Amino acid sequence: MTRGSILASDGTTVLAKTVTDENGNEKREYPYNSLFAHTVGYQVYGGSGLELAQNSVLTTSHANIVTQVQNDLQEEKKQGDNLVTTLNPTLQQEAQNLLGNMQGAIFVMDEDTGDVLVDWSNPSFDANTVEDNWDSLVSSDDGVFMNRATQGLYPPGSTFKMITALAYYRQYGTFDNFSYNCTGSYEESGFTIHCASYEQHGQEDFEDAMANSCNCAFAYMAVNMIDPEILRETAESFGFNKEMDILLPYSESTFSLTSDSPTALYMQTAIGQGDTEASPMMMCMVADAIANGGNMMLPNFVSGVVSADGRQVSGSQSKDYGQVMTADEASALAGVMKGVTQYGTASELSSYPYNIIGKTGTAEYGDVSSGLAHSWFVGWSNTGNNDIVVSVLVEGGGNGVYKAAPLAGEMFNTYFGAAG
Repeated sequence: MTRGSILASDGTTVLAKTVTDENGNEKREYPYNSLFAHTVGYQVYGGSGLELAQNSVLTTSHANIVTQVQNDLQEEKKQGDNLVTTLNPTLQQEAQNLLGNMQGAIFVMDEDTGDVLVDWSNPSFDANTVEDNWDSLVSSDDGVFMNRATQGLYPPGSTFKMITALAYYRQYGTFDNFSYNCTGSYEESGFTIHCASYEQHGQEDFEDAMANSCNCAFAYMAVNMIDPEILRETAESFGFNKEMDILLPYSESTFSLTSDSPTALYMQTAIGQGDTEASPMMMCMVADAIANGGNMMLPNFVSGVVSADGRQVSGSQSKDYGQVMTADEASALAGVMKGVTQYGTASELSSYPYNIIGKTGTAEYGDVSSGLAHSWFVGWSNTGNNDIVVSVLVEGGGNGVYKAAPLAGEMFNTYFGAAG
């Protein structure tokens, strides 16, 4: 049996195929080298990615019986079925170009179906030379085999305010009555939270607090207004601390705040710091649920399976995680997030010819006094037609306003340029 090919979402672009040398030896070939290495994977040393997860598909033939008999008569190997993925080469290439030499990840899903259009993690590796370079790849300090989009865990920073906001809404049933006067810092029980650059936002309603990504306002509501158990239940409703039915390996996002946790941890957790960790994929799913009326889609990597002679064997493996919030909650949450891109921390996206809703994040790590931070943006296009959700994480990129948000903007531009 000759192993089937792995194809891009168009059903024709080859991401992995089997080639035969002059001596009849078969070898797997990856035309895009490192571009799809984490998702498509490799076949040697036990395999990885879709090569491993869909091994049975690629080594099973559903070709017409006549074709199979002809192969037998000609003493030719049967051809395994071809796997059609959801991956978009144009968008994947743009993600690679945008991150450049920066470590991090870009993850893009179709809002309605959960189809993964982009799964780019940097640094990557050349899938064609894994066997030759195995020892150096395994010992690399950069963790090149880790898919940072699905397996990387980071403090989510202010992107977590989407979840904190929903916990608030679940406790009070409205955002209308919230009011806070930001003076640039908030102190409670000897612990102080600062807004970025010690900026004083002044009097804010909930939309303003979200648009300004006001750490003080969210720390205040965590200590004085939100039951920590409701915050935990809200996080877990999205899949934190839960196993999920996802085809490729992923790391479980974690949330550990309890009613017994110290006040300082309440404050930190509300703004996506503390002990909370999430993958770029997880935060993409959170944004997708808001965009999708409360129904959260699971990331789907398979568009279908086609036999070697072109017959459809099976269709998409798309499936949802479930209704993680009501349509009313999703609408209210999206409503208070609009200011982020209209006049808030991602206002540069307001000039685009289509509406984007999202959240920036600046996630401090290591020694807080060092000023080290990861740069985040998660958000979705809001056109009502073929919309996508984009999650960008730049390791050590600093403020989400300056690194992640512009990269996300370019991903939206590339998508709608290609779509239009």
